[in-house]
Amino acid sequence: METKYVILILLMGLVTYLTRVSFFLLSRKVKLPDLVFRSLKYIPVAILATLIFPGIFVPNKELDIAITNPYIWAALITAGTLIISKNSLAGIVLGIASLVVLRTVI
Repeated sequence: METKYVILILLMGLVTYLTRVSFFLLSRKVKLPDLVFRSLKYIPVAILATLIFPGIFVPNKELDIAITNPYIWAALITAGTLIISKNSLAGIVLGIASLVVLRTVI
């Protein structure tokens, strides 16, 4: 491997490390407003939605919100199962099974 690539990889690692550690160092000196901490609680939900929604609404690289989209129905069945039963395994199994059935039917 060429030296310039090794240096580039090391510098990228350093930049990544510094950006992550800077928050810990600054948090000792800077008091963040309560609004920031309340807002940070929504980050996991936003990330999860960002990962899930494109797979549901953009399955073939174009927006599909039609009633014939099996991914929407499977997502609704999964969400309903999770809300009613509060059992993750049941939600996953029923979601996958419903998607398999819906993809063959629709």
